Amino acid sequence: MTVIFFGSSDYCLPVLEALKNYFDLELVVTREDKPVGRKQIVTASPTKTWAIKNNIRAGEELDIDCDLAIVADYGKIIPEEIFTRPRLGTFNIHFSRLPDLRGASPVQATLLRGDTTAWITIFKLEKTLDTGPILWQKEYPIAPDDTAGTLYTRLFQEVARELPKIDFFGPLTPQSSPPTYCKTLTRNDGFIKYEDLTNQQNYNKYRAYFPWPGVWSIKNGKRMKILKCHLEDNKLILDLIQFEGKKPTLYH
Repeated sequence: MTVIFFGSSDYCLPVLEALKNYFDLELVVTREDKPVGRKQIVTASPTKTWAIKNNIRAGEELDIDCDLAIVADYGKIIPEEIFTRPRLGTFNIHFSRLPDLRGASPVQATLLRGDTTAWITIFKLEKTLDTGPILWQKEYPIAPDDTAGTLYTRLFQEVARELPKIDFFGPLTPQSSPPTYCKTLTRNDGFIKYEDLTNQQNYNKYRAYFPWPGVWSIKNGKRMKILKCHLEDNKLILDLIQFEGKKPTLYH
C-alpha cells in the first residue's frame, strides 16, 4: 500500500519509522525550511531531515498520487483538493477521544483538566476541523508526573506500534455525541499571578504547558519562568526557575 505522510515535528519520527517498515512510504510533506535559533540558521523540519536520511522524497507540495495519506502534527490546513486525492482517503492522528477536544491542543487540554487517561483517535479527514468519521480509537494511562512533552512522546510511540495492525479498509463510525473544543495556545496562556503560584491546580497547568508555552509569572517586576516544580502536601513547590535574560537557578 503506497502511503504519504503530512507532518513536521520530531514527535512524528516513530510514526515515520512504522510507515517505512510496514508500508510503502513514498513521500513526506512538511513545512517549509525556516530560520531557527539566535543565529537564525535556515533549518529543515525534523521530518524532512529524516526523509532525506532515509532516501524518501520530501517537500512542501509534491505529487500525492497514492493509496493512503496519514497526517500528524503537520501544523497547516490541507486543502480539500489535496486530501481527497488518495484512493482510501487521508487519515488524521488526533490525541483525544473525538468528538471530545476537537482543535489544536488536545494533549494540553487533557492534562489541564486533570484526566488520568488519554486517547488516540484516527479519523478520516473532511473539510471541517476534526469532524470526520472515526476509524480507530484507544485509551492509554497518564502518569501523575506526565507533561505535554512526555505524553506527546509516548502517544506517538503507541500509535506507531498500532499503525501496522489498523485496517484502513475497515468501517468508519460517524462522530455523534456533542463535541468539546480546545484552542490554539499562546505564550500568555502560561501566565499565573505570583501570589497564586502555589495553588495545587496550577500543577496541572505546569504539566499541560511544559515545554511550550511554559508557565511563567512576574516577581518584583521581572518575568520568571517555572522550569521544574512538584506537589508536596497538596501545595505546588517551585524547584527550578529562570528570570528573563538570566540562567536557570534553584528557587529559594
